[in-house]
Amino acid sequence: MEGTLLERIDTCCTPFGKRLLKQWVCAPLCNPSAINDRLDAVEDLLSEAAKMSEIRDLLRKVPDLERLLSKIHSIGSSLKNQNHPENRAVMYEEARYSKKKIIDFLSALEGFKVVVEVISILEDIVSGFKSKTLKQLVTVKSKNPEGRFPDLTEELNKWDEAFDHSTARKTGVVNPAPGFDSDYDKALEDINVVEKCLRKYLDEQRKRLGVRAMMYWGAGRNRYQMEIAEAAVPQDLPDEYVLKSSRKGYKRYWTRAIEKMLNDIINAEERRDAAQKDCMKRLFYDFDRNSKDWYAAVECIGVLDVLLCLAYHSQGYDGPLCRPVILLPDGNTPPFLELKRSRHPCITKTFFGDDFIPNDILIGIAGERSETKAPCVLVTGPNMGGKSTLMRQAGLLVIMAQLGCFVPAESCRLTPVDRVFTRLGASDRIMSGESTFFVELSETSSILQHATEHSFVLLDELGRGTATFDGTAIASAVVKELSENIKCRTMFSTHYHSLVEDYSHSPTVQLGHMACMVENECDDPSQETITFLYKFIKGACPKSYGFNAAKLANIPDEIIQKGHKKAKEFEKNIIALKLFRNLCRIADGAPLSRDDIQKQTVLHG
Repeated sequence: MEGTLLERIDTCCTPFGKRLLKQWVCAPLCNPSAINDRLDAVEDLLSEAAKMSEIRDLLRKVPDLERLLSKIHSIGSSLKNQNHPENRAVMYEEARYSKKKIIDFLSALEGFKVVVEVISILEDIVSGFKSKTLKQLVTVKSKNPEGRFPDLTEELNKWDEAFDHSTARKTGVVNPAPGFDSDYDKALEDINVVEKCLRKYLDEQRKRLGVRAMMYWGAGRNRYQMEIAEAAVPQDLPDEYVLKSSRKGYKRYWTRAIEKMLNDIINAEERRDAAQKDCMKRLFYDFDRNSKDWYAAVECIGVLDVLLCLAYHSQGYDGPLCRPVILLPDGNTPPFLELKRSRHPCITKTFFGDDFIPNDILIGIAGERSETKAPCVLVTGPNMGGKSTLMRQAGLLVIMAQLGCFVPAESCRLTPVDRVFTRLGASDRIMSGESTFFVELSETSSILQHATEHSFVLLDELGRGTATFDGTAIASAVVKELSENIKCRTMFSTHYHSLVEDYSHSPTVQLGHMACMVENECDDPSQETITFLYKFIKGACPKSYGFNAAKLANIPDEIIQKGHKKAKEFEKNIIALKLFRNLCRIADGAPLSRDDIQKQTVLHG
């Protein structure tokens, strides 16, 4: 995650919003209408900065409703399925688990109350929004059929009154309110009726025996024993009185009527306990029956959270940002990408605190750097000059534009990209027995098979993992296929200068390089000083300045000088081969262009 675009723009306030943003980044939009609607939503939210801040503060209080709903569904479904693991498991700490379930349920209810509050804040300003999507998200369906947000007020009020929340949170036991659970209500009613009968029976026996101090004693299944002081027990005690227990100075009696009523109350209590035991499952089951509305609300708030995240990033705290212009390609508008004074979205400051140097990137469109609409750009430049960073920058800005976010540039225009293909960096698959070069070619093969005219391809130094001639030949063939046959927008970085020469006059390939300034240029490369300008300009770079990288890596000067001497020998051999090739062409009567004659003169001299 560190250093990625997702980390850079992710300021979502809810867990489910963060997950949705990741999905959006992995699958940006391709439809210009949908992209522009998202951009309208971002502008709408930016115009209500105070409201946006208030809503974000509220959303930070919202728990992970998406996962809480899944938990509630799982517990509720066990009510109707006896084979559910919840019904077969033996819980040794059932009270603890029950309390956790209740806390999760109450957390979900509180979260939905916050969600409803968020929608009520936006209802007052929704009429001024341009974005159709944003209007639908924050409009309640019951008030406007075009809205997508369900009316949860009645449901939330129902659950507020369904049981005592504070008691349930402390004990983990749900005591439903009257009218919520018919079985529980019937059991309580039967208990109350029997208890009333027992009190009435006790009053009757007091009068019958003339003992006002008679009272019930006992617990559990030994309850309701009539306790009478021994001195007050009448001589003519009715035969139906059965001695049950005694203590010093007191005797306790039962009758068949009491025994029957006790059995009735025990039966009712068992029914009450059974209903109470299933009450949590029934509670969750009833809540889950309205899952369509709950999930619809979560979806709306998730999208709103991501749009707020994009709007927050689009405020441009690290420099100016612009709204991208997305155009549909047609006969007059081939696929193109135009970025003016663009910056890398993940690198706003250099290590020295200087501002990041902006660059223009024009592909498939004529401009100051290119007079043609070539779809392929060959990128050259010194080692560590910023070629890979520039290519990554272009790919990330395309993703941001089609994500519906403002981009760090002065202006951004493009036709939609269907897929971004990358072949950047170097790695092997040692456990699969695949070398670095094989991995590069496998990835390149996938690009050539699946890229279309509307794709964006980034290839970084293809062919470097094999012999120079093999690598150059493969790189040349891939450039030809991408630029002439597939005709997709391509940025191809290379250190093969012969490849640059081959395509220097191609109408489908344009040249650009990362500029640098060389001080004290001489035959001893260890004495040269290279200053990277990090500016992408027209044309090819004459050298790669690899010895400068060796110097920066603290390779000994002696080795650098020997390497430079060997490089000069290779260069002379190549010049001789080129001279011989051109002489053979002249001998065969092949015509030479003016540029060929000038090059021949340079080789001679």
